[in-house]
Amino acid sequence: MASVNDEILDAITGRALDLQRLTAGQLRDAARFLKELEGDIVAQLAKIDPTGIAAPSRQAARLEKLLSQVKETIRAAYRGESTRLIGELRELADVENTFAGSSINKALGFDFITTSITRGQLAAIVDGVLIEGAPVSDWLSRQAGDTLQRFTDAMRLGIAEGQTNASLIRAVRGGTQNGSPVQGFMEISRRNAESLVRSATQAVSQKSRQSLYEGNEDIIKSLQWVSTIDLRTTVLCAVRDGLTYTVDTHKPIEHDIPWGGGPGNLHWGCRSTSVPVLKSFRELGFDIDEVPASTRAGMDGQVAADTTFEGWLSRRDVAEQNDKLGVGRAQLWRDGKIKFRDLVDGNGRELTLEELRERV
Repeated sequence: MASVNDEILDAITGRALDLQRLTAGQLRDAARFLKELEGDIVAQLAKIDPTGIAAPSRQAARLEKLLSQVKETIRAAYRGESTRLIGELRELADVENTFAGSSINKALGFDFITTSITRGQLAAIVDGVLIEGAPVSDWLSRQAGDTLQRFTDAMRLGIAEGQTNASLIRAVRGGTQNGSPVQGFMEISRRNAESLVRSATQAVSQKSRQSLYEGNEDIIKSLQWVSTIDLRTTVLCAVRDGLTYTVDTHKPIEHDIPWGGGPGNLHWGCRSTSVPVLKSFRELGFDIDEVPASTRAGMDGQVAADTTFEGWLSRRDVAEQNDKLGVGRAQLWRDGKIKFRDLVDGNGRELTLEELRERV
């Protein structure tokens, strides 16, 4: 029989795949916001057309008008995206805090942990998440500034070189010129936004669960680092996989590798997480070796066994594999026609926050 800690690890491993499916939907929303922004920028550029007149002084005046208008457009768009994303992250924090408690209670077979979190606490969790030393709102503000700077540089350089308005538009959205592909600077903005969404989703999820673990230190004796094991896993995460740390101060237990930023926040795009290692009943002061027979698993206080996404999913039945990956993709994986690492982003199998909440 698996231990309680093994069952908790199983639950959190499956949850990681659900979070990647949620991220797929968030990436779509980010791409849509940037596509709309790109359209607004191109429309303003076409309307003002600083290349449409020959006189340098009038051309400069049109350029400055264009830069002023686009500056406000970019800032307003990123402010709106910041409000939307942070709102979703606060809801995600609520969902994941509930999930953390539910995963423990389900493994135990009875409600040992109760979860309750206020709106103020949700806001504090999201605001307290630092990605490379800065909160999510700051990163969005920086990305707005970077997008504006790339636009400004492209417009000034293009006009100085005597480019047409069509060439300036290509510098924004990309296209082809003389048969060769041209990458617009908005592609850089898209990649930056995607990286932020991935990092923020994982970091908020981990921090929210962590808040529950810290509030239940009386039954949790340590945290076990769990890394996603595939070809995209960094060395930083791989060397920490399976190691344990104290719940509150995150000090290494029987090793010397530091917690760093912690799972989900060790580096950009970090996919690691942590699982709670529950104390045994004897460690809790009960003179019994196992939980009552009515429960599903032993509570022995041992660190959960190693597992990977692929190993975990291979032990699920076909219906659950199809649910996680989609029928067609799951069958290709079972047939050995595609590698598991090609599946882990959950492309085409998006989840909404409400659907994620229903899986608690």
